[in-house]
Amino acid sequence: RCQLCQETVSLSTTADLSRNGGPAPSLGSLFRCLTAPGGYKGSWLRQGAAPSPQAQLSALPTAQVQASSSQVVGVVGGVVYLSPPPQTQTTTYHQSHWRYGSSLKIAINENGKGVQYPNGPFKDRLELFPNNTLKISSLLKNDSNTYRVYLEDVAGKEDTYRISLKVYDVVPKPTVNATVHGNNPEHCNVTLECWVQMEDVTYEWMPPSRLMPVGSNSTNGTLPLSFNPSLETYTCRASNPVSSSSARLIRRHPCSWTAESSAVPTTTKTSMLMLLGHLLLLFFTLH
Repeated sequence: RCQLCQETVSLSTTADLSRNGGPAPSLGSLFRCLTAPGGYKGSWLRQGAAPSPQAQLSALPTAQVQASSSQVVGVVGGVVYLSPPPQTQTTTYHQSHWRYGSSLKIAINENGKGVQYPNGPFKDRLELFPNNTLKISSLLKNDSNTYRVYLEDVAGKEDTYRISLKVYDVVPKPTVNATVHGNNPEHCNVTLECWVQMEDVTYEWMPPSRLMPVGSNSTNGTLPLSFNPSLETYTCRASNPVSSSSARLIRRHPCSWTAESSAVPTTTKTSMLMLLGHLLLLFFTLH
């Protein structure tokens, strides 16, 4: 059981719950809330495994790229940078090339011949920098794959590094719905639903704040508070590793519910930090 007014609860999508061995919900995240005078308590319709952790992003690209296989995320229509490990920056390579998957060459840098971009699905979307960092623009979902960079020194020794790229869609505004059960004036028994038509999404229900400060300053240790028991807002936030969006359900006493959308979907600021990190890395490489 949970105290809705004190906790924020996260649920995973069908794929996340199934992968962790838990039962799969039919529509996103659902919970049933039983309200009564004097307190708010909730019981979950189902119990499942904890949601899988979201991919963590790093502000500096070199922190994401290791000698072993590493992972980078991007958003559809955005830009991503794939970089070899930091130790390769101090080595002079005779030639290098990037592959999409294990066989398709997409960028080739041969000493004395410059950079070549073979025709293919990445036409006019690639840029290979002198430090062998590969920039991919106008990202598509199909760009998700394992990329390999092959670095060959003047002695003919070749080093290979793998980077897995996962491209996500921007999460749209979720659909929220409230289904009231029964007609008891003493209690509000309702099921709240939240979902979006896409995969790899984590849902989070945020219950209303029970107390709201009226003023910004307290006087003599006293903080004025305001509480409206007849109006409460429950917010559902749907998110993936690159973006999030939310929608709200407003409850009016005793058990009337209205859906209200929130701001437009927002992408994380990490992409901008990654861009800044790559530009700084390129600047120091060229100088």
